Amino acid sequence: MDGEGSLVTQSASLPEPLLKELCDLVGAHHVSVDPHELEWAAMDFTGGYRLGRTGQRARRPLAVVRPGDVEDVRQLVVWAARHRIPLVPRGGGTGVMGSAVPQLPAVVVDLTRLDDIVVHPDDMLAEAGAGATLAAVDAALRRHGLALAHDPWSVGIATVGGAIGTDGVGYLAGRWGSMGQQVVAIEAVLPDGQVVRTRPVPKPPAGPDLRALFAGSQGTLGIVTRAWIQAIGAPEVMLFRSYRFRGFEPGFEAVRALWRAGVIPDLLDFTDDYPAAVELPPGYEDDLGRTGLLHLGFFGAAEEARGRLAAADRIVKRFDARDLGEEPAREFWERRHEIAEQFALPILQARDARRRWQQGAFDYINLALPASQVIPYRREALARIAADPRFYAGETGLWGRPEVFSLLVSAAHPAAAQAAGGAAGAGSAGAGGPESTGVGAASADEPGPWAAEWTPEDAAAMEQLMHDLMRMAQARGGNMECLHGTGLKLLPLLQDEFGPALDVIRKIKRALDPLDLMNPGKWGETAGAPASDGGVAPPDGSGGRDGVVVVRGGSGGGSGSVEADRRGDGGRSPGAAGDPVAPRSGREGDPAGEPGARPAGNGDGGATAGSARGRRAADATAAMPGNGRWRTGRAFHPGWFTRA
Repeated sequence: MDGEGSLVTQSASLPEPLLKELCDLVGAHHVSVDPHELEWAAMDFTGGYRLGRTGQRARRPLAVVRPGDVEDVRQLVVWAARHRIPLVPRGGGTGVMGSAVPQLPAVVVDLTRLDDIVVHPDDMLAEAGAGATLAAVDAALRRHGLALAHDPWSVGIATVGGAIGTDGVGYLAGRWGSMGQQVVAIEAVLPDGQVVRTRPVPKPPAGPDLRALFAGSQGTLGIVTRAWIQAIGAPEVMLFRSYRFRGFEPGFEAVRALWRAGVIPDLLDFTDDYPAAVELPPGYEDDLGRTGLLHLGFFGAAEEARGRLAAADRIVKRFDARDLGEEPAREFWERRHEIAEQFALPILQARDARRRWQQGAFDYINLALPASQVIPYRREALARIAADPRFYAGETGLWGRPEVFSLLVSAAHPAAAQAAGGAAGAGSAGAGGPESTGVGAASADEPGPWAAEWTPEDAAAMEQLMHDLMRMAQARGGNMECLHGTGLKLLPLLQDEFGPALDVIRKIKRALDPLDLMNPGKWGETAGAPASDGGVAPPDGSGGRDGVVVVRGGSGGGSGSVEADRRGDGGRSPGAAGDPVAPRSGREGDPAGEPGARPAGNGDGGATAGSARGRRAADATAAMPGNGRWRTGRAFHPGWFTRA
């Protein structure tokens, strides 16, 4: 793409003989080297600005291949091993962490043709191909009086394989668990071409649970082609109730009391923000001017659901909850998929890579903490955000259960930045609340709080802020991401997250995938450094890895050459384990360089031509689209991408 959009501008191509082999394997109609298609397959819905400097590792694929069955996948895996070409499995492309983003020239395996569904009503199982959408699985189950318990924002466009690969979490996870917890059996093609199937029974035999091995593996251990998913009974009734609290802390204590009493809602969404942002009148806020809004849903047999609702009502009112009735929660439930239907789906249908890349100057975290640490962590996080007037703390909240905490950060409105430190309506970020800035009231056609120019310095500061917030969670015994997988975005923090266990993960991958061909680099095992010639890797092999095919050539699917890079060091850049770029200052994995330093640029957000070392220096701050300054034309909505 041009300078207004993607950073994924480097191109490479498969030699004609290899391209012909691919076409012979799955049929020419199911292989694409169209530049527009390759650009689309180079990114998911993470948004380039959210990837920060790790976005420099994104690469356009060599081809997109759409196998039609497990045998096609098996032959494709054998072909890739023979030629040592990486494969990146891909479902609906709705991920928001970069799990399906290639870091080396690779063939993207689009699994959407594997979309068959068989319902086993007596076993309460849905047998679905990896490419079946979650909505299609649910619709098939409904015809038998059953339902799918995995219900993310992207249910209409996300696929079974993608949800397993990230171990995604949906709106019903508080009661029914993550996608991986709902998978009863899997079929997968291993990197050596073997096809493994586990038995479709609730409890595996003694020994390691292979289902769990693939849940959250991000396609790095093999390609899941089919899954047997536990269904639930379609509910007889769906009961809703909403409550308002004087801020986050009493609402959190109410939610924790529900869990202590064993009263588990099917739907639990708790949001803390300024009243206008959650469409409530002022008058019931905490000292920061924020109010809490809790939506609960109880689904199932009438007597059972009513009993849980009655118990929940009694419990939460002990914490001075104001009963708002059923309509707010019911409306929330009915509109929960709007972000996919109104925003993501049109982009997917149009294959509009530019709109997907430019989503807005905001970021968010979805992490899990010990329940005892949620309130102290939130206080610490809000104080950290308040220390920088460039940023604004939006909603904080819980999703599904008391340990799952989310927090939204956006660029502060210019007026809000001026109001920091004492203006009326100043919020927790020290940058003004929506009453003084209009943040919460922006319509879909009005400029949002980042209508001001967003510079590379701002982007680097945002990345540093988000890393600080996640490390603060790790220091309190929490994890840095519990809904979407770690993907490409969180590579710099993998060592902090897993510690010595990261080496265990890498050893498992090496045992199953000794050539490192399955979505390489997602565990920090591959450097994938930017190439100096705009292609795949420089002639000296820098940025390559042992056994990886290096492909150079022109654009499209034409001529090129293939050579194996045999560097003994695996092409790893110097620096901390798991960090794609060696830091020059600050803590391991943090953005390098001075906060005010601008990257050398060529007008399209990339580094000027030169050595890989020069590129790394230029990428010390996140590269930005356009001429290094960016405006977005769409307002921010607090619910965007803050949910799985």
